[in-house]
Amino acid sequence: MNSPDEELFARTPEDVGEGPLAGAEEPGAQPSPEPAPKAGLKRRVIPDPPEIDQAKGRQTLAFLLVLALAAFVVMAAVGTLNTLADPYGMVGTKLLPTVTTSDRTIKADFIEKLKQQPQLVVLGSSRSMRYEPRYLQKKTGLRTFNAGVNGIGGTADAWAMTNFIHDTWPDADPAYFWLLDVESFVPFKVQGRTANEPRLARYVEGSGTIQHTPAAIARSVWDNRSSVFSWVTAKDSLRVLLNRDKVKSTYEKYRSTFLPDGVLGERRWTQKEWDRRFPKSVKRYSDLYRNAYKKLDPETQGYFERTLKLMNDRGATPLIVLTPINPKLLKVVGPLGWPERHQQVLDYVASLEGKYDFVFVDITDITKFGADPVQFYDGVHMTTINTRRAIDYVLQQTGGLPK
Repeated sequence: MNSPDEELFARTPEDVGEGPLAGAEEPGAQPSPEPAPKAGLKRRVIPDPPEIDQAKGRQTLAFLLVLALAAFVVMAAVGTLNTLADPYGMVGTKLLPTVTTSDRTIKADFIEKLKQQPQLVVLGSSRSMRYEPRYLQKKTGLRTFNAGVNGIGGTADAWAMTNFIHDTWPDADPAYFWLLDVESFVPFKVQGRTANEPRLARYVEGSGTIQHTPAAIARSVWDNRSSVFSWVTAKDSLRVLLNRDKVKSTYEKYRSTFLPDGVLGERRWTQKEWDRRFPKSVKRYSDLYRNAYKKLDPETQGYFERTLKLMNDRGATPLIVLTPINPKLLKVVGPLGWPERHQQVLDYVASLEGKYDFVFVDITDITKFGADPVQFYDGVHMTTINTRRAIDYVLQQTGGLPK
């Protein structure tokens, strides 16, 4: 390793091999007043750094402070706007309509407005939302409410809905028709789903609160800070402020698609809708199996078992049905791991037998109940033609609802 001096006086190509050797002066040359530098070295002078102008330094510091203050003021303004407008319903201020449509809010409203307590409750993801309470009541004789809501990984939703129904109707001891998906155990975050409806959020760990105190709102702001201080959210907040009537109209239009018993209104199948929706389901579930769903998530399992225990404690033996998948989608996700996850779900549910009381039926294979493969809106959502066939088959296999 070179010493620091050697680095300062490094050799250059022109220093090497061409100069006279030391002491080989030409005849008659006069002695130099100073000793000549050693051959092969060239002095390189490193200039001193320029002196800092103290006045300019203070100006720079002042500019940075002003810039930081301006950024803080802007972000505070964005946060305040998004908190008050709350375009996604995450904070819970409810001063303005939201740009998102929440089926959880709709279902909670309907549960509170029921004239009589439900005797049978349908639970599940969006795949359950077209299982008709009227048809189930016709088959079972029980007043039925469909509490299914959108979203993959809905065991926390089932837990929250079950608690909410019990707390809203303390004397009710309903039976349960629980439509479970193979994807119900995918890793998920509660945030942004059930956590956005305060009446349900109180039951979900780490989510929001039903209180509207300043402290509760501040906590919601902090929990959702990535969205509250987002420019994208600010754009939607401005949309709500400038078009509140239009936003409200859109929400009411979505709300009108639900019947008071919680079911989505019947809609006929069309080729156009299939062509639009099926490719989206292919992409969604392909991405899910490639990137996220490698094993059953312990948190979803925890919510699942807590819900089973709650139902059993209230005297109910739930009927759990593993939902169907369209054969065309199965061809796509099969090589990506669907059979392995399906078997893991079967093994997991089987491991709970004896610990909890429930009845389980697997109808992932649509040939079991004679479903029409055409009567799917996309890869997983069936029309009522198929949901009725599923209900008939399940009740036939179980001899009716478990007691």
